[in-house]
Amino acid sequence: MIINGNQTQIHWYTKQKQISAVILEDKTYQDDAKTNFHNILVKEQKFQFKVNAISDLSFNYFLPETIQKFVVLSDVHNNGSYLEQMDSNYDFSLLCGDYSYGGKAHEFAKAFRGMHMKPVIMAVGNHDALGDVNELVRRETNFYQKIGQNGLFFLYVLNQNILHHCHLNKARVDNAIKFLSDNMQLSENDENVFIVSHQAIYSTGEFGSIEYFTKKMEDFIDSHPTSKIRAIFSGHDHVFSSFKKNNVFYFVNGSGGGPLDSVFEWGDRAWNSEEMSGPLPVLNANDMGYDYHLKSYQKYTRTEVSFEAQRIIYTIRDLCNNQMLDSFEQILE
Repeated sequence: MIINGNQTQIHWYTKQKQISAVILEDKTYQDDAKTNFHNILVKEQKFQFKVNAISDLSFNYFLPETIQKFVVLSDVHNNGSYLEQMDSNYDFSLLCGDYSYGGKAHEFAKAFRGMHMKPVIMAVGNHDALGDVNELVRRETNFYQKIGQNGLFFLYVLNQNILHHCHLNKARVDNAIKFLSDNMQLSENDENVFIVSHQAIYSTGEFGSIEYFTKKMEDFIDSHPTSKIRAIFSGHDHVFSSFKKNNVFYFVNGSGGGPLDSVFEWGDRAWNSEEMSGPLPVLNANDMGYDYHLKSYQKYTRTEVSFEAQRIIYTIRDLCNNQMLDSFEQILE
């Protein structure tokens, strides 16, 4: 179930081509064309539904007006096995891209298996962009979504249709910054604002920062001190890393299923152990923001975002065993 504007997108994949049919509150929504890749948009936000009238595929969907907790994941690469270990006590999941390897429908189906049938909202990653990801996401790659008390801005700044050696697209960066500038007023009544970009602002991983994008984002955030921007969530690199600058958190959410970045020591990389803490030495141009570094882990991780009175708690857990690796508190001003 994909959150899509003020509608809900019910999506499923079948091995054999079938018609798309959903029974919703005793009313049937149906498309007679047979397909493997099924999408139906409905306006209701609270309902019970049955897919193709199969009773064992009946789910209750409820998204509360005030969000208590959401989960951030990235880079599953159609390997949903680690997600099956997650607790189900969250309201929705936020995906930072590369849920597939090649943007194929069956890859998304594999990735979603461990999601407890909770609502999801997706950013596009460079692997997703290899296929017709719009068939699944069904919206622009830059978009705003309000969920409960939170406003979320999604950005995509990398080239499309390039798998390895994927590069930043400066025109996409400029469009993303313009999108933020033109639409930040949409979030003026939101209690919290989060930005989601597959490409990271700061990262200790293999790809690291890209100066053009990082400086543009730094300038934008610094010029909007009252915008209630709480955190930026990213992926792309297959390690977890965290940074904090001026009470804004920056998280690279590690890998949710794709192969982990290896730990090795090059002359121009800081990684020399499975865990790093505190400020790090700057060894090359991609090592931006290292003065703000908090913690990095070479582990499969998820980030849980919980809301309490005048504070947000970011809890980092090992996807394989649910062990808490770290927790960061953000006092709201």
